[in-house]
Amino acid sequence: MSDHGFHIRTISGGDQAKKDVSPEREKRFASMRSLKGALGFQPKKKGVFARVAGVLTLIIHTIIQTGQWVIAEKRRLGWPQFLLRAGALGSVLLASYIGILWLTLPDIGDAETLFAAQSSVITDRNGIELYRLFEEEDRTLIPGDEIPAHTKYAIIAIEDERFYDRGCVDWRAVGRAIFSLGRGGGASTLTRQLARNALHLQQDSLINRKLKELILGCKLETMYDKDTILELYLNWIPFGQNAYGVEQAAQKYFGKPAKDLTLAESAVLAALPQRPTYFSPYGQHMRTAVDEDTQEQIRLGTIRSAEDLPEDAIRIGLLGNFLGTGATTFYVGGRADQVLRNMQEQEYIKEAERLSALEELEKIVFKPTRENIRAPHFVLWIREQLEEMLAGAETGILEQGGLIIETTLNWELQQAAEKAVAFHREDMLDRIGANNIALLALDPLTKEVLAYVGNMDYSDEEHDGKVDMVRAPRQPGSSFKPFVYAAAFQQGYGPATIVHDVPTKFGEDEPQNFDGAFWGIMSIRKALAASRNIPAVKAFFLAGGEDPILELTSRMGVTTPLTRKQELIVERNGFDYGWPLALGAGETPLMEMVHGYSTFASAGEWKPVISIRHIKNQHGAILPCSRCADPTAEGEEVLDPRVAYQITSILSDVSARPNEYWQSVLSVPGYQAAAKTGTSNKCLRRQAPKEPGELENPEEASNSGNCLERRPDNLWTIGYTPALVTGVWVGNASAEALSERAESLSAAAPIWRDFMGSAHKLLKDKPTSFKVPEGLVQPQVSLLSGELPTDCTPVPFRKADMFLSEHAPTEDDPACLELTVDKVTGLLASKSCPEDAQEKKSFYVPESLQADRWPLWQQGVLEWAAKQMTLWNANDTHSGSQLPLPVAPTEECDISKTPGRLIKPKLTIEHPSNGDTASYPSFQPRLDFSVGSAVREIVYMIDGKRVAVAGSGSELEPPIRVPRSIKEDGTHTFTVILTDEYFNKVEDKVSFSFGKDQSGPSIRITEPDDGDAVRKGSEITITADADDDEGGIKYVQFYLNDRLLTTKPKAPYSLDYELDASLSGQVEIRVVATDFAENEREDSITIHITGDEEPDFNPVLDEPIEQLLQ
Repeated sequence: MSDHGFHIRTISGGDQAKKDVSPEREKRFASMRSLKGALGFQPKKKGVFARVAGVLTLIIHTIIQTGQWVIAEKRRLGWPQFLLRAGALGSVLLASYIGILWLTLPDIGDAETLFAAQSSVITDRNGIELYRLFEEEDRTLIPGDEIPAHTKYAIIAIEDERFYDRGCVDWRAVGRAIFSLGRGGGASTLTRQLARNALHLQQDSLINRKLKELILGCKLETMYDKDTILELYLNWIPFGQNAYGVEQAAQKYFGKPAKDLTLAESAVLAALPQRPTYFSPYGQHMRTAVDEDTQEQIRLGTIRSAEDLPEDAIRIGLLGNFLGTGATTFYVGGRADQVLRNMQEQEYIKEAERLSALEELEKIVFKPTRENIRAPHFVLWIREQLEEMLAGAETGILEQGGLIIETTLNWELQQAAEKAVAFHREDMLDRIGANNIALLALDPLTKEVLAYVGNMDYSDEEHDGKVDMVRAPRQPGSSFKPFVYAAAFQQGYGPATIVHDVPTKFGEDEPQNFDGAFWGIMSIRKALAASRNIPAVKAFFLAGGEDPILELTSRMGVTTPLTRKQELIVERNGFDYGWPLALGAGETPLMEMVHGYSTFASAGEWKPVISIRHIKNQHGAILPCSRCADPTAEGEEVLDPRVAYQITSILSDVSARPNEYWQSVLSVPGYQAAAKTGTSNKCLRRQAPKEPGELENPEEASNSGNCLERRPDNLWTIGYTPALVTGVWVGNASAEALSERAESLSAAAPIWRDFMGSAHKLLKDKPTSFKVPEGLVQPQVSLLSGELPTDCTPVPFRKADMFLSEHAPTEDDPACLELTVDKVTGLLASKSCPEDAQEKKSFYVPESLQADRWPLWQQGVLEWAAKQMTLWNANDTHSGSQLPLPVAPTEECDISKTPGRLIKPKLTIEHPSNGDTASYPSFQPRLDFSVGSAVREIVYMIDGKRVAVAGSGSELEPPIRVPRSIKEDGTHTFTVILTDEYFNKVEDKVSFSFGKDQSGPSIRITEPDDGDAVRKGSEITITADADDDEGGIKYVQFYLNDRLLTTKPKAPYSLDYELDASLSGQVEIRVVATDFAENEREDSITIHITGDEEPDFNPVLDEPIEQLLQ
């Protein structure tokens, strides 16, 4: 018990518990002798009882034999001579025995041979530890100057207080052990513990071990100074939790290097080696406790202080603890408290330092225990690579060699990736039923792995969290299309090539788009950006089929589809993907897809994916490594850099994406970003195949076995900037289908966008735009054909695009044709129809790419054009039709098919007549005309300037307002041109002058009648007729009493008005008409407003209206 009331139970240091060592470990260490210079293990001993029985048998046999020999020799030599010879023989045997032990001792000339194997460490590119590889001992060696002095003193104070004073044998401790028959503690010193355990002497017999410990301890004390021995000991000592050495213990328990340990933390670590499992901070003995009976006595007040505690009731823990409640509370120390007490008593620290450390112990927090692994799927992949590279090396070198494997991973980017995945995890599960997400990011130039999330949660065994979905092959869907188009571009096609998105048959197959619609005329740029399926299938054939595509993708880093095809050819005696390859039918790992996209990003240059920067041995030397990063290595050009840029220009073309959401979700602020999504589907239910006799009609044969229910199962988004290439996969590792509404744009793409946005904030000094290679030209082309535009090509359908210089367009736009047609029928002009009805117009010529080679493509285009032409003709605005122009006619005009066309129209201007006057600034024309069909248009002109146009459905004789540019003075010419439905025209003109409009308009209220009675609060309709034979009506105004209700600038002059409930009695309704000469005329009536009852008579007014309104 201390003088501060602490009740301390001292647990004396003793020998470490013996450990059984497996034959496998013996074999592993034996194979490392040449590499490490370390000792091997002794053969495993027999069981304890067998050894004891063997020893007893040997002793009895030896006693009998020795007794017989002694009696015989005594009789022969006599006692003096016998004792002399026996002593000499014993000395020789003892010397021989010690000599044999000496010869079998290990060489300790090199201090490094004193250590067991060191752990190998996997780090990120900046040295941040990801994982430690070790067999049973996780150890990191550090020099003595990185171990704090108080850490060294803490170990000495609790384990070997006379460390600096004693020799190789602590005779005082030996005497104490003999005197107490071993009950007071052993005579083992730090040096002997180091010799016994670091040199694996635990497996020797007791006598051999003790003698070897003594001899080796003395050798160590002779060869090394005390500080060196202490440094060796602290680098060896076990602290539990597979942490060997003070450096690894500091990292394990406090998450810091040993050099930063506080005094309190050093005391905790010094308390562990005696019984590391018992005193584990994560076990039940972390704090001192008492048994239940003692707790009850404390609660009842029977025990009120630490001095009252029975010694056998205390279970000493690593740290002290406060016992009791309320007023009965006292502190009982732990082993760490004892360390501090010993340090003070041995004058390593002062009282104030000890008390300060005790306060820290009360609040000390241990690093949470867990499997210390970061980026687990990446680390395991690294380990696989290391095992392959070290396959021919000594067994165990990876776990025991002390290697430092510096990977390419960027821990900051890895954290950003894991954060993006974690943020969307719950949404993906709840909304689309996706349990797994994977993300991979590469440097586009070096191909170094920068972020690697193999799955959402490595520990989620229920949902296959340990499955690495970065390397698991899955169907990539439309994200495979860029490779197909790149192969087609190698054949001379390009982004401006027109591939109609129309219903098309490919043999017996007729694929569909994801939305079930067809978008018509479309360039490859638009088709790839919008992920249309029909154009992609056409590109498959334009590229030459699957072999050129698979060869290109394999060179770019996407090797699995070709490898798998070769395997299936053998398994099935023949296999082809066919056109579904263009839509992503070939299963491919995310790793390869991102690798392939990185080849686009690096202008067609391939390099292998690199995940390891270098490997160092325990001495810091860089080891040869065939798979490590080589800054001097040159890439291989596997794709024309111009073709690679053409793909990049499409995938980064924001304007080519279908809508604002596509544009935003596939963009990275501040950077050009090229991206593509992909969704594959899984058939869940098929129509049962029928035998020929079961078919009711031949059409059922083609439908038999068709998929009846299909749902998405893999969602992808892969994209890149000049700084980073990233791919995201969402789905289920079990291959279970997702919900029907699952799509990559709303699932994988937001994860991609979030990570890319965060990652680019961390990347410094990176290019923001893609470099354009030489040998590309950007001429303006027609969006109807991909050829050079002509005057015929509509301006909105002219746009510049990217071409290889040798493939630049040279032909005029063949898809736009200018023809002379009959305006009435729209047919080709002919002599049969009037020349006046002819006009030149632009027409669309529907023609598929290589129509002669693929006639089914042309058939699809023609059928589509015919349907669209029907929609074109359905209304004057042509809304609903996908055609940019009408399809060119092939039939000539025949006038016999348009009855009445030969009847010419007639026209006479009645007002103003020739030499007459018309009012200014407006007048009302009057015409006399006749047509054989209908009036299409009447044009009015004054002095050659058009002043009004009337047509079908409008007033044919509207008031003419004279523009201010036409002066009132002088003589003017009034011209009227009438065009009938068949475009026959007739014209008449007169000379006239302007005069003042003196007549004024006429106005009359037609509804309601004068004197009508209406109910209070009801709605009335006020209607008036207004006319002006000279200048026309400018506007009509409606008044209730003197309040203006509304102004009507044109007919019909009518108003619906709800009477105010406060009105009653007689009210006046007045209507005023004003013509363009500002002449006014008005009409008025009175009505009688009654209560809720509608009157059955019209009242007679006895007094003037003016008096009634007062």
